Amino acid sequence: MLEIPNSRVTAIFREHPALLVSAFYLAASFIGMFYSWAYLRRFGINVFNYAQISDFLLASLKEPYTWALVALAAAMVLIDNRSSLRVERKQPGKMWAWYGSPRYRFINNFLAILMVLVFIFAYANRQANDTQAGEGKLVDVTLTDSTVEQSFTLLGTTGQFVFLYDVEIERVHIHPLEAISSIAFQAD
Repeated sequence: MLEIPNSRVTAIFREHPALLVSAFYLAASFIGMFYSWAYLRRFGINVFNYAQISDFLLASLKEPYTWALVALAAAMVLIDNRSSLRVERKQPGKMWAWYGSPRYRFINNFLAILMVLVFIFAYANRQANDTQAGEGKLVDVTLTDSTVEQSFTLLGTTGQFVFLYDVEIERVHIHPLEAISSIAFQAD
C-alpha cells in the first residue's frame, strides 16, 4: 500500500545508476542549505540572497557533523524497520500490530527526516551561540581599498561573498570576494 518495497527501489537504482549520484547531490545540497540557513539566520543573514545551489553542496561537506547525524538517523531507521518487519512476520496480537505494520515503517521514514532536521537545527544554533560568544575562527582581513588588517570571526563563505562577524560590537560584515585583498588565519 504505502510502502515501497526495497527490492523495487534497488531495481530502479540498478537500472538507472545516475539517479544515485543525483539523489546524493540533491540530499547534500538540501542538508547544506538547511544548515546554512539555520546558522546564518542567527546573524540576520538571509543566505538565499547570497548563495547559489553549488554553495549549499559545499556547505554540507564543510560540516561533516551534519552527515554524521544523517548516517545515525538512517541507521536507527533501518534497525527499527527491520525490527518492525520481524514483529510483522510473527503476527503479533493487537497490542503490537501497529508496530509491525507497513504504515508504521512508512511514517518512520518521515520521522527520521524530521529528526535529522531538528538535530541539524539544534547543532547550527549551538554553533551560532559559540560564535557569538567569541569561539569562532578568527581571521585577519585586508580589504582591497585599505592596507589595514581587521580581525573578524569568519561565519562562512559562498562562491561570491564572505560573511564576517565582529564579536565586540556584534556586527555582521558581508563583502564580495572582489573587495577582499587577503584573509589570514593561524593554522589549528
